[in-house]
Amino acid sequence: MKKTILTLSAICFFILGKAQNIFPVKLDNCNTETFCLDCGDVKANVNTEAFASAIEDINKTTNFGNASGKILLQVLVDSIGNGCVLSHTDVSKSNITKNIISHFNAFKAWIPAMEAGKPIGRVSINVMVEVNNGSLKSYIQRVDMDAFDKAFDHPLNPQIFNKTYTYKNEHLKTYNFTVWNTKNSSYPDNSNDYLAVDNNNLIWFPTERGLMKFDGKNFTKAEHIVDSKKRISYYLLGIDDNNTKWTVRDTNIYSYDNSNWYAQSKQSLGLEELYYLHSSKNGELFFCTKNGLHIYKDRKWSIINNQNTKEIANGSVHYANRDSKGRLWIGTFRGSFMIDTDGRVISYNNGTTTLKGKCITSMDEGEDGNLYFGLYEYNAKDKKQVNRNEGIAIYTKNGEFKQLTTDNSGMPFNHVTKLLYDKAEKVLWIATDRAGLVRYDLKDGWENYHNQNSDIPTSFITNMVFDKSGVLYLATRQGLVRIQRKQ
Repeated sequence: MKKTILTLSAICFFILGKAQNIFPVKLDNCNTETFCLDCGDVKANVNTEAFASAIEDINKTTNFGNASGKILLQVLVDSIGNGCVLSHTDVSKSNITKNIISHFNAFKAWIPAMEAGKPIGRVSINVMVEVNNGSLKSYIQRVDMDAFDKAFDHPLNPQIFNKTYTYKNEHLKTYNFTVWNTKNSSYPDNSNDYLAVDNNNLIWFPTERGLMKFDGKNFTKAEHIVDSKKRISYYLLGIDDNNTKWTVRDTNIYSYDNSNWYAQSKQSLGLEELYYLHSSKNGELFFCTKNGLHIYKDRKWSIINNQNTKEIANGSVHYANRDSKGRLWIGTFRGSFMIDTDGRVISYNNGTTTLKGKCITSMDEGEDGNLYFGLYEYNAKDKKQVNRNEGIAIYTKNGEFKQLTTDNSGMPFNHVTKLLYDKAEKVLWIATDRAGLVRYDLKDGWENYHNQNSDIPTSFITNMVFDKSGVLYLATRQGLVRIQRKQ
């Protein structure tokens, strides 16, 4: 009886933001912060002669025995032809697959994708490997993006990790929920990760089909290319103090002043590996990158990196925001720290506070001066653990920290995608990517809304924003959601 490596009918998918490790076995040897699936005007490919030689080497050095079957590998290709296997379909993690991965990671003749005649990096392609009769063959299998979108276009039910708290959801009846998706409106892409509100109270969001704006009734494309079938994939979004919109596509940073588009390469701006783009309440734009925090305000740039701030040990910044006192809070995968108005740097990775071992990923402030943080445990002992030691942190005006998790509060799940303080109701809204939306009254009242108890269409919420009237909007994997208090 032949040993089967894996049949494709057994494939399931793993979702992680817009950058997606699409096969069930995810590897940790690649930087997966941002990449796109098989994108580019010219798709990533492989030098056929060199690839044939590499496959021949695998055949010579591998004992296939009586194994047969197919494996799909997701390979991340950079701008100079290096590759890194992100994920694959062999759940048995056989030695054959390990050998193939080793060869693919060492292979230097991948051909990068091209955009506007220039090579672009961080593009993933799928490579099929077939083993039959003691021999291996391999070829690139293109991603059908329409089919891929459909595969993920379904609601995810909540996973509630808190088994002791009873959610009464007494305020649920006080809200009206409105949902826009691809079926009931001209909303172009159900899977959206970014939202921002401009000075004219318009909701903006980047999609796989262009930069969109929403006036409360109608969706309009800001991109000059109006072909709805053409993919013009943007990610990240920020709005500066001049009401200019900033977004990212491939190797370029785009700004849109509501009349004209301007493009600059990330390289020309010194932005290496852009992770996050965030607008502060005073008009600053924070570009969080692999080589530090780049700040844009009043048409001027400044930078905080490991050359002028030693606490950024590896130069990589993943989140930044400024509080009402002017203090700058920064989250990295080497710890979180704060720079006060005198330029003094306070590191929270060497002390005993709840920020030790955590990266700040979201932040908001109450009118009493209390700060609220979403946390990511970047160095968990068990990297496969889903409900990590994260939750939210409260930093009081007296300088004290308190952490709230599924163990000591009504948090239903510990991973927070965004949190916002609601000044009108004096509550904290907390978005999660497994348990839906949380309403916390800052005392002992916790409510949890999701697709099994409300009109929110899924438990997967990626972002939130208040418009100028205090109306809450959610970016979810099943459309745009508006939550309004009933009159």
